[in-house]
Amino acid sequence: FEGIVSSKGQHSDPRCVYVPPSSGQTFFSFRIAYTRCGTKPDLHGQFYENTVVVQYDKDLLEVWDEAKRLRCEWFNDYEKTASKPPMVIADLDVVQLDFRGDNVDCWMEIQHGKGPWAPPVSGIVPLGSTLTLVVAINDYRGEFDMRVKSCIASDGG
Repeated sequence: FEGIVSSKGQHSDPRCVYVPPSSGQTFFSFRIAYTRCGTKPDLHGQFYENTVVVQYDKDLLEVWDEAKRLRCEWFNDYEKTASKPPMVIADLDVVQLDFRGDNVDCWMEIQHGKGPWAPPVSGIVPLGSTLTLVVAINDYRGEFDMRVKSCIASDGG
C-alpha cells in the first residue's frame, strides 16, 4: 500500500493519519480517538462516529478512493454487575445476566490451579491451594466484550 489512511479533513494532524504515505505494508492496525480527529458523538449518547478516508495515491484524491464511516455504539445500560453472596467453595452455580434485547450469558467459576482452563473445584480445597476465579461471557453474536472493574474476596467475617 503506497497511499494514505486518515480521518476525513484531518490529514494535516499526524495523530489522525493512521497509515502514512508510501508505507509499503499490507496489514495495518490503528486506533481512532473518540476525543479528536473529527470523531463525533450522536446527540443521544449511543455512538461515536468517524469517517476514515483510504486514499490509494499518496498525493491525489481520486474517484476510486474510499471513505468509510465507522460507528462505535455505546449504551450505558450494557454495564452490569455480576455478584454472588458468600458461598461454600464448591458452589459453582451459573449466574445469568440478560441484556435488554440481547442474548449474552455471564457466569463465574472457581477453578483448581491456574486458569482459565483449569478444572472446576468439586470439593474441599486445602488451605493455600492455587485457585482461579473465572468470570466469563458467551456472546452468540460476537458483539460484546467484558471487563471486570473490581473483585473482592472475603472470609465472610
